[in-house]
Amino acid sequence: MDDLFVTEETPSMSLSMDGRDIEVHEIKDFVVEHQGVNTEGRIFYPEGDGPFPVFFYIHGGAFIGGFNFMDEPVCRQCVRDAGCAVISPNYQLAPDHKYPSALNELYDLLLYFKAHAAEYNLDMDRLAVGGSSAGGNYAAALCVKAYQTKELNISYQALVYPSIDLYNSGESKVTDLTDTKAMPPQGVKDMINLYVPEGEDLSDPLLSPALGPVEAFPKTSVFSGRYDIFWKEDRAFVNKLTDAGVEVLYKSYGNIGHGFMELAGYEHVSRDVRNLIASELKRNL
Repeated sequence: MDDLFVTEETPSMSLSMDGRDIEVHEIKDFVVEHQGVNTEGRIFYPEGDGPFPVFFYIHGGAFIGGFNFMDEPVCRQCVRDAGCAVISPNYQLAPDHKYPSALNELYDLLLYFKAHAAEYNLDMDRLAVGGSSAGGNYAAALCVKAYQTKELNISYQALVYPSIDLYNSGESKVTDLTDTKAMPPQGVKDMINLYVPEGEDLSDPLLSPALGPVEAFPKTSVFSGRYDIFWKEDRAFVNKLTDAGVEVLYKSYGNIGHGFMELAGYEHVSRDVRNLIASELKRNL
């Protein structure tokens, strides 16, 4: 689990176009009205007759922003290389919709697709979840919620620089290599305050899934950058799962920070992560 140092390129704050031209067999836009919420998203399908195993991939954006278009490269590549369908949803954003609005929306969406699997040509008994940053929090929290309710069976999760420990926030996240200019500890606290209603227990594993029971988590992949303020909690989560015997693929990129999956300039890293996620999906679904 040593850090992998990569050749630094010049990043920008624009979205990367790399991988957006990967062809898939079919894309269906959906609007699902369920539990009083209209959820929009896309389903990417591979060639074949199906029903297809499912990768439910959730975009990031600090709980307050973002959109599923950011993740088209990883969605498209997983469809092509793993032969699964990928569901890429949008969801309600804080601060207008604080916890647990989006988590419940995403969980209910999975239950909806389970109930309508034949209509969408999906095999929801072969289900994986994933996401980046806040989306990684939601993905891991879905594993916890599924463990609590026993309504879904999740076989694999892929987490990209996830924010999964809201309880231990601020300065406790900082290491000697953390880029605090790019992601200051106070900014992380502000993000949490916008997402979490006052008085909520931040140690609740639905808010901080890293603190949840190890039995809740399937085979797992975690990818992080060494300069990222979430690196420390990601590494601790990996160690927790590994010590408990959970199969984990972990890759830490030594001289890079947050956002390498979506931002232009980090394509050399995002390609590596996409390749690994697709390979693990194919193996575990």
